[in-house]
Amino acid sequence: METNHNSQKPNPKKKVTKTALRFAGLGTTLAVSIALGAFGGKKLDDYLGTDKPLCTAAGALLGLGIGMWSVLSGIQSK
Repeated sequence: METNHNSQKPNPKKKVTKTALRFAGLGTTLAVSIALGAFGGKKLDDYLGTDKPLCTAAGALLGLGIGMWSVLSGIQSK
C-alpha cells in the first residue's frame, strides 16, 4: 500500500524554524539598514568636516525609518 506524503501533517519543528529564520532575516534587514545609514552619515560628516555627528545621527534615523518600513511590509506580506 502506498502512502501519500502530501497528506502527512506538517512538522511543528519545521514551522517554528521557518518562522524563526523569517524573523531573524527581518532583524538583520533592520540592523543593516541602520548601519548603512549611520555609515553614509559618517562619510558625509567627514566630507563636510562637521564638528558634531549630525549627519551620522540623521543617517541612522533615516536607516531606522527605512528598516522599520521594510520589516513592517515584510510582516504584513504573510
